[in-house]
Amino acid sequence: MPPDGPDAELVDLIGGIYDAVIEPQRWPDVCDALRHRLEFKNAEIATINVRTGAAVVSAVVGIPAQYLSVRSPERIREVMEMWGGEGRLAEYPLEEPVLLSDVSDRAQWSRFEYMRLFAMPQGLVDSVAIPLARDGRTIGSIAFGIHSSRRTVSPDDMSWLRVIAAHLRRAVQISGILDDATAAADTFSAVLDATNSGVVIVDRDGRILHANAAAQPMLVIGDPIREVGGRLQLREELVPGQLIAAIRGATDEAALGRRGLGIPTRRLDGSALTATVMPLERRTSRGGVSARAAAAVLIATSAPLELPAGALSVLYDLTPAEVRVFELVVEGNSNVAVAKALGVSPSTVKTHMHRMFEKLGVRTRVALFRIAQSIKLP
Repeated sequence: MPPDGPDAELVDLIGGIYDAVIEPQRWPDVCDALRHRLEFKNAEIATINVRTGAAVVSAVVGIPAQYLSVRSPERIREVMEMWGGEGRLAEYPLEEPVLLSDVSDRAQWSRFEYMRLFAMPQGLVDSVAIPLARDGRTIGSIAFGIHSSRRTVSPDDMSWLRVIAAHLRRAVQISGILDDATAAADTFSAVLDATNSGVVIVDRDGRILHANAAAQPMLVIGDPIREVGGRLQLREELVPGQLIAAIRGATDEAALGRRGLGIPTRRLDGSALTATVMPLERRTSRGGVSARAAAAVLIATSAPLELPAGALSVLYDLTPAEVRVFELVVEGNSNVAVAKALGVSPSTVKTHMHRMFEKLGVRTRVALFRIAQSIKLP
């Protein structure tokens, strides 16, 4: 069932995700815990540095060693073809779980050697994947193999995966920001100090406890971050109060959701940046970070905010899937056409539409057109 309130197991799983950012050797344990929660056969998370081709986050669990050798470049190309090809893969919304059987014809699977050599011998009959990174810095996803003995993946299962997906996305995003510094430092605090991105450690009220070398000149000139009364602020926020709300929300990780995941801002010269908040207060290993620290705020370069999609995400806290539904609807597509474009069922689109209407405070498609036309960034 999707979490409606406090859930001790969910809290532990989310905490484990952020622990793995500090101690990357924990990623296999995270994947193992996630696959057991939903009775999946295996799990694999992989994010790649697009500049170097090196792995940023990588873990595989539940796949016997003899089958790992089957996954040659040719087999990987077959997997991409089953998911619709490289172009189609680039269209799947971040954080949105997608069932392979929803986007690919089962009747065609037997023609792929991947199925005959890898999936079928293990009793795998389906897969669910969640895109997690596609930001010019890293690209990656997590995928779960589904065994023939497992019950059907339910809407509640997919809702639960969406909750976890926001935290996984934040974790791999932060890992990508810190990637260049990770190999050269022994502790997490040393990684934060060594990265070229600005990092500020704060307590739960936003008081600055530490700023790394990249963040210090930003604070001195007040661009794009500044210190006011000892507290951290963004010089410019599209939605005022976003940063402090995310910092305070970081003390309750299960409720944090997408808050503080890529808050858009910009320098005085107009260049686009994002602030991402990582929870620290509940970490089992602090990696040398102050015991008073509630969160780390990471400032990194980003692509300029797109209109209206990027602004919608920030202004109304729409998920990437909800933003994509909005885009497709205002283009004039029916629910059936939207479902086909996203690779989901029409009922899932109806769910996204319902949540989107609630967040936007509207009831009709005409109102969506008006919102799309009205959004202007300062």
